[in-house]
Amino acid sequence: MCNLLFHLLSTHPSFTATAPGPLSFAIPSLFGPESSSRGPYVSKETYQETLDQLQKSTKDIEKTNAIPLSMEHPVHILPRSTLNDGAKYPHSYQSDIQIVDRGLDIQEQEETTGLASLDKTNPTIFSDRFFFSITSPMITIRHPARMLPSYLRALSFSGVPMEGNLLHNYERVSRYRWERLIFESYKSRGTRVIVVDGERLVKDSEGQMKKVCEELGLDESQIRYTWDSADRLYSHIPESAKLAFMGTLHGSKGVIHRQGNDETLDLAAEERKWAKEWNEELARMMSYDSWIDPVPWNFCSNSIVFWTKLDSKRHLGTL
Repeated sequence: MCNLLFHLLSTHPSFTATAPGPLSFAIPSLFGPESSSRGPYVSKETYQETLDQLQKSTKDIEKTNAIPLSMEHPVHILPRSTLNDGAKYPHSYQSDIQIVDRGLDIQEQEETTGLASLDKTNPTIFSDRFFFSITSPMITIRHPARMLPSYLRALSFSGVPMEGNLLHNYERVSRYRWERLIFESYKSRGTRVIVVDGERLVKDSEGQMKKVCEELGLDESQIRYTWDSADRLYSHIPESAKLAFMGTLHGSKGVIHRQGNDETLDLAAEERKWAKEWNEELARMMSYDSWIDPVPWNFCSNSIVFWTKLDSKRHLGTL
């Protein structure tokens, strides 16, 4: 659902996707030399190289007067100490993520002071200078009882071992406090956060995009609901990962309209389904009450972060 929103936004002529593409920090997080547990793929990409590339791309796009657009899962841009905070299944990371804000996105006429602030306040690995230069956060929400089993199926499909750090990895995507941390950080600066219901986006894509574009001050009629099936936006993502995590969007030629799941969930029934699909122990671990932090489900999300720049102001969204 987050990928659908990104894809739709990327069709608007005002936007240009940043390099190397969406979910760029997932590469060093999951497959790079700084990864805590590598999956079936290996990459030489580091966090610093990814940030540098993102910032350079942002600067180049802004020079064309287009809006740079990117997205990321919060779990890939949060300090590992934060991911372990209060965790039932903490992981012994060898080190925390170390990056330097080189200010490669700063245009020549912009102020270049304060790249490194000693009183950093935002919850991510980014400097306050970069983080708060983004002015329109967006969050897509989805019920965790729908997102979590999808995540587990995608892990299995993509070849990630179902042992080792599984409990830690599963817990960290289950704890929706990461979206709340980002939400509250922007809110503390008076920044309005746009929230998009993922089920409504699937059920009524055009209606939801009209509302999103209205918030962003864009003309929704320029959004395209069909596109080339080549998936060039995700060319940097391993093929099996695209198939696993992007689902029907991968290789599609447009929005696939289907009925959204807006009925009330019977969580006990869902747990019985999980036990049948996997086993009772894992089903218990997946149960809502045992994993999710005590926040309203409308703050639960299949999380992504977007960067854009409108009216000379960048915009971030988590989906």
